[in-house]
Amino acid sequence: MNIGSRRGSRSHLRDFRAANGGAKGSLKWSSVASLQGLTRNPQYLTPKQLDGLKASIERDGFLAPVLVRPIKGGRYEVVSGNHRVMAAKELGHKSVPAIIMTMTDMASRRIAINLNTVHGDPTAELLAPFLAELDDDTLKNIHLDSDLLADVLKFDATLELRLAALLAPECMDLASSISPIVQCVCKTCGRSHIAGGP
Repeated sequence: MNIGSRRGSRSHLRDFRAANGGAKGSLKWSSVASLQGLTRNPQYLTPKQLDGLKASIERDGFLAPVLVRPIKGGRYEVVSGNHRVMAAKELGHKSVPAIIMTMTDMASRRIAINLNTVHGDPTAELLAPFLAELDDDTLKNIHLDSDLLADVLKFDATLELRLAALLAPECMDLASSISPIVQCVCKTCGRSHIAGGP
C-alpha cells in the first residue's frame, strides 16, 4: 500500500499503535523543512545506496512513513527514516508522510537502534558510540544479534562492562508455570534448551 493514498492511512496507524503497545501517534504529511535528522545515526548509506533509495522513491513513492517526534520550535526529530528524508530533500520533495509520536530522548534512541537493527545493517563502529550514550534502563532493552554485539564490544571497554552487567546469565531457569514450553538440560553441553529443540 502506498502511504500516499488517504484510504489506507487509518489502518496503517492502527497497525502501528498495535505494534507499539497502544502508543498514540498521528499520521500526516510533514514539511521536509521542519524535519531534523538524528545527531548520531546508527546507520550509513553509501552514495550508491542513497541513489538507489532516491530511484525507488521516484518510481514507487513513499511506501512507509518516517517516524518523528516533536522538538522545540515546531520542528520534529526524525527517529526512523533519516535516509528517506535526506533522499526526499535531494529530490526536491516538500513533504513526506510521517508518524508523529511524543517520546523521551532515551525512548527515541532505543527505537532508532532497534528499528535500524531490524531494517538495516548498522556497523558496530557507528553503533557503539550511540549505545554508549544510553542509560542502563534503555540499554537493557536494545536487541542485538550475537555477532553484532561481539563487534560492538570491541570498540568500547566501558560499554562492554555495562552490557555484561545487564546480560542475563546463561544458566537462567527459563521454565514457567504459565508457559507450556518445557526446558531440559542437554546431556551433550549441559545447557538448557527448549524440549525438542536443538
